[in-house]
Amino acid sequence: MEEMTKSTLVGDCNDAEDRFKEAFKYYKRRKPPPDMKDILQVGDDCKGVVQIPGLTLCNTEENEVEALGLIPFKLWKIWTFSSHPGLVIIQNPFTREGQMKWIHDCLTKYSRPPNKTNLASHGITQCDKTWWEQSTSTEGKKTDLIKKLRWATLGYHHNWDTKEYSESNRGEMPSDLMKLCNIITKVLGYEEFRAEAAIINYYHMDSSLGPHTDHSEPNRSAPLLSFSFGQGAIFLIGGSSKETKPTALLLHSGDIMIMAGASRLAYHAVPRIIKVPEEPWKIDYCDQCFAVKYTAFYNCEESLLSDGKEKNTNNRQKENFSCTVYKSSILTDSNRRNCSACKSENYIKIELSSNLLDILEYAKTSRININVRQVLLSSMKNLQF
Repeated sequence: MEEMTKSTLVGDCNDAEDRFKEAFKYYKRRKPPPDMKDILQVGDDCKGVVQIPGLTLCNTEENEVEALGLIPFKLWKIWTFSSHPGLVIIQNPFTREGQMKWIHDCLTKYSRPPNKTNLASHGITQCDKTWWEQSTSTEGKKTDLIKKLRWATLGYHHNWDTKEYSESNRGEMPSDLMKLCNIITKVLGYEEFRAEAAIINYYHMDSSLGPHTDHSEPNRSAPLLSFSFGQGAIFLIGGSSKETKPTALLLHSGDIMIMAGASRLAYHAVPRIIKVPEEPWKIDYCDQCFAVKYTAFYNCEESLLSDGKEKNTNNRQKENFSCTVYKSSILTDSNRRNCSACKSENYIKIELSSNLLDILEYAKTSRININVRQVLLSSMKNLQF
């Protein structure tokens, strides 16, 4: 694990043998910009990339999927890479509301104490107002405070100086993030995985993350989970040494990457953030009262929506698909607003209120990456035992 900065230094290495550094510098350079033709994007026509099925969830876990902002797991597209055993990408299994939920939580919840951040190094305290409240205030916008947050740590806090974890430097892991990780790892067959530490990187368009391996954890066999939201990123993954030429992947908002097996200790980096045209986190809302429409997924073989309304299944194949319904979602509460602009019977009051506009603006110019890992061996209760 390596601290993400605006300009990340690469460790000393013989340049003649450091093929990773060469690729990193190539994709990071601004003038002239790199050729993107060799960057791999997962899809049906990718050579050496194979789609695999996931494992089955129990009924309780299936019910949790929607609450976590995910589409039904049977619709997930899961890809493996022949050149990188253990590397898996789940291609954006989030709904729009789900992406917005996790972006919202990273900005307004996970950035707050008692979680650790880099803000103290800038003399920024969160005693009276949170960083997000300060950043979105009139004064905060004048000083560009929103770009000061670079990372936050949850659960076991990684010590950037010693590169170690300790019991005295441990907080709580958010329960919904733990549930999300449990669902992902269960579908992939890692049933013993425990989410015990997380680092959230807040990238801007000039940010990068230098080549490194994640080896601070006593448990180096449990997979690493990486969730991407907002703008795209070029991700480089190589081998156990920097002599291996890395593969360049383009990660999109909503993609989940898992590094396990031989890929768990592979060198990796993010040399460049990419502006993308799509906005899969952008929800349909009323600009007068910030009420939101909600997209639900259901199966044609069922006869009713969750609110009891009949579905029109004429001339449709028996498969899962999405439609827009109006119901209380992970972003909303149960109170409806009386807004003539959006006809409130068709919308639901959104929990985010006017924060929505600032969150949408942030996602247009930034990338958020949640990295989750298991610290302890399965036999350990803590770092001492």
